[in-house]
Amino acid sequence: MFYQVRILNKKGKLINLLSTEALSKRHWSLFEEQLKPSPKKKNKFNDFKKDKKKFSIDLDYYGLEGY
Repeated sequence: MFYQVRILNKKGKLINLLSTEALSKRHWSLFEEQLKPSPKKKNKFNDFKKDKKKFSIDLDYYGLEGY
């Protein structure tokens, strides 16, 4: 549920009034747009395997010498 939004200037004068319908329509259109797969974005899930030196963990620091 979206509530009506009033946009005011510095002096408190009403500039714009956004209705609940307009806010709901905007939200759902943006939501659907974000769900679409984007071919531009690269999945960085497997980058961890490439740079093992970057992500090395000093086990002595954590007291896990025997593992």
